[in-house]
Amino acid sequence: MANIFDYLEWRGDLTFECSGFNEVDNLILSVLAYVEYEGLAAGEAGAGVTTLSDAAGYFRTHEFKSPAFRDNPFFNQIPELLQKASATVRFGGAVLSGYVNQVDFENSNQFSAVVFTVAPRIHYIAYRGTDDTLAGWKEDFEMSFRSEVPAQKQAAEYLESAAEKLEGTLYLGGHSKGGNLAVYAATHISDGLRDRLAGIYNNDGPGFQADVIQSEGYQAVLGRISTFVPKSSVVGMLLEHGEEYKVVGSTGIGIMQHNAVNWEVKGPSFVYEHELTRNSRNLDKALRSWLGNLTSEKKAYFVDALFEIIQAAGAQTVSELTREKLSALDAMVKTFKNMDAEHQAMLKETIDTFFREQQRVFRKSIEEGIDALLTRKVQKNTQ
Repeated sequence: MANIFDYLEWRGDLTFECSGFNEVDNLILSVLAYVEYEGLAAGEAGAGVTTLSDAAGYFRTHEFKSPAFRDNPFFNQIPELLQKASATVRFGGAVLSGYVNQVDFENSNQFSAVVFTVAPRIHYIAYRGTDDTLAGWKEDFEMSFRSEVPAQKQAAEYLESAAEKLEGTLYLGGHSKGGNLAVYAATHISDGLRDRLAGIYNNDGPGFQADVIQSEGYQAVLGRISTFVPKSSVVGMLLEHGEEYKVVGSTGIGIMQHNAVNWEVKGPSFVYEHELTRNSRNLDKALRSWLGNLTSEKKAYFVDALFEIIQAAGAQTVSELTREKLSALDAMVKTFKNMDAEHQAMLKETIDTFFREQQRVFRKSIEEGIDALLTRKVQKNTQ
């Protein structure tokens, strides 16, 4: 099936004046938000002079700094996407501005955003998803027990500042955590600026705590939120979504469906499935039940303890852990053994609870499947 690379070949010659902004455009720009635009798109939103074509030219002679662009099966496709998109009429002239990229390892905070002005008075504010840093991954975990993590607050501040400087129509979105940040930002800005948002896109990003869903700001933009998840979604099904989500077809296997390059497209739209896979639904039930059985205090402790172990090897990125597998594992084991008995027991109990809950949900799913099969067989025999 076709993907965003095929879309660029099919529709790359169409300007936004000729064919308006659509959901596939959103996905392409949300993926391009992972590019390291340092020195290319700095400054205030709307004041950029660098085009996407200029950025692509720069990276033809310069390497990406993060090793993830070489090692990660999602990130290593982004340089090619940048080159392909920059060579099209549709995206090549898009002007970049307002790029920020902040990582705070001490406070487990990772935030990045950039503005793509794709046509006069048409802007897409793109929030980067979780990058290769362990700080970003820990911040994601903290969403399970905090109503606001630092990146969400930064996302709202960024949107408020950018919107004041940009004239015309505003779209915003992102992939993975970036989609969550886009929705959160839209719900936490002033009413006047919020009214200018034409579309808010969450591409397989997690949901929110219940208090965010119930907030006045969230309800004010509910009708403008478009949430897309692949049929085997894991990340996008975490926490709560107040809006309806659409299930997108993907050529990826399992968790690799989170890789947006694998999503299926047809013309200006995604290819849709009727529902999530059974495995995705079961894992979602298990995760929800597990999280529901943990207090906020236990969630916070579990996340702190887990990342204390993960970061014991001195790594700051997932790539560093991958390269130093044996030494990293040894350091993790030593850190766990050095914990006092009470903390060891609490960590093990939390992990065991998850696996027990997962087994319970999957066992119930099998039983329900057998019951449904027997019911259909009885109905067939009585006809």
